[in-house]
Amino acid sequence: MNLNKWIYLTLISMSPIVECRGSIPYGLLAGLPVVGVFIVAFFSNTLMGIVVYEGVKLLKSWLLRYPKLRNYYENYVRNALKRFKQYETGIAVSLAIFVGIPLPGTGAFTGAVVAEALEVKRPLAWASLAAGVLIACTVVTLITWSAMQIAR
Repeated sequence: MNLNKWIYLTLISMSPIVECRGSIPYGLLAGLPVVGVFIVAFFSNTLMGIVVYEGVKLLKSWLLRYPKLRNYYENYVRNALKRFKQYETGIAVSLAIFVGIPLPGTGAFTGAVVAEALEVKRPLAWASLAAGVLIACTVVTLITWSAMQIAR
């Protein structure tokens, strides 16, 4: 029975929009240990972000086969890169903060898409996603745990 809770926690952590913002409250309210919930949510959510980043890379290569889609994509990326390319480390920090804000639509899923669109290099993108998920998991864990302590 307890295994099912861990499986649900993992699946919620890997689902778009909800991610660790929903899985951590679920895990803590389900009575799972705080440290375990944090670790599983962090790794599941980070893994999902990395998979999405790599998936977007594959999808992009497929889309670029079509001239109209390629022109649209290349113009979009070229304009974005003019503003951000020289600040790639700044982009990584901004990306981590964006992913770390515990609101729907600002998690690892969206961050992975943004990282690929801005052509953030793989190691930097992965590190930014992981740092952002770490921030989000910490904030959500502290808020949920504190609320549970107050509610007692």
